[in-house]
Amino acid sequence: MTGENMGLAEAAARKRVDEIIGVLARPLVALSGGVDSALVAARAAARGGGAATLVGPMYAAEETERARTVARQLGLPHYEVFVDSLSVENIRSNPLDRCYHCRRFGMGRLVELAAEKGYGVVLDGENADDANDYRPGSRAMRELGLRAPLREAGLTKAMIRRWSAELNLPTADIPAAACLASRFPYGSPLTEEALGRVEKAEAFLRGLGVRQVRLRHYDDTARIEAEAEAIDFLAAQPQRGLILRTLTGLGYRRVVLDLAGYRTGSLNPSEISAPAIPAEETS
Repeated sequence: MTGENMGLAEAAARKRVDEIIGVLARPLVALSGGVDSALVAARAAARGGGAATLVGPMYAAEETERARTVARQLGLPHYEVFVDSLSVENIRSNPLDRCYHCRRFGMGRLVELAAEKGYGVVLDGENADDANDYRPGSRAMRELGLRAPLREAGLTKAMIRRWSAELNLPTADIPAAACLASRFPYGSPLTEEALGRVEKAEAFLRGLGVRQVRLRHYDDTARIEAEAEAIDFLAAQPQRGLILRTLTGLGYRRVVLDLAGYRTGSLNPSEISAPAIPAEETS
């Protein structure tokens, strides 16, 4: 597609988002604090909408605070809903379809909140790119009757970032985020202690200046995935020694730096996601 045609397609997708939201009465946005849900919240603000954020051991405090910031900037009523996800066996045991049970449990609470507060449909931030990822939680969203205006309109992550920047949203250029459970291999039980350890470790790594990072948790082993340009930095002194001291202080016995770098879905089953190969090695 030419640049002009791409611009027209993007403009049409934006218009479609507003058309979808425009016919909804008082939508309630599931506001995680990420770039996608923040944009949905911005477009729903003019429709008398509200925002609600799930809080609990599965959700990083940094993202909750960002959701608060977005809601304040947009002037949206904002509800924080605590969910004890670890009380649910099909979440705590971390099966392959954990995301389905987690979304069904958490988003179900938001559907209840919407009915209680007089809101209409609950809106989710899923986008067009998410169709290419392993997302069993999408089924729960459909079963609960949630809408995903960005996905329905065909907005990609790049389009969402551009629109967010034009709207001066503080989320426009933040790294992709996901719930803390995504750092654990399927079948590895989730505990509040382990989730908290991952949250602290990632906050420390971001504090070193690494923009995009994941800490994959394997019992007493931490595997660090970072953006490719940060790998040499993390492996060099004094960062290497500081990382070892900090992460072993959090309870990890082994710390591994993944040379393949950060990639989404790296813990997905092999039949769903193929191993990543660094870009400079592809032909």
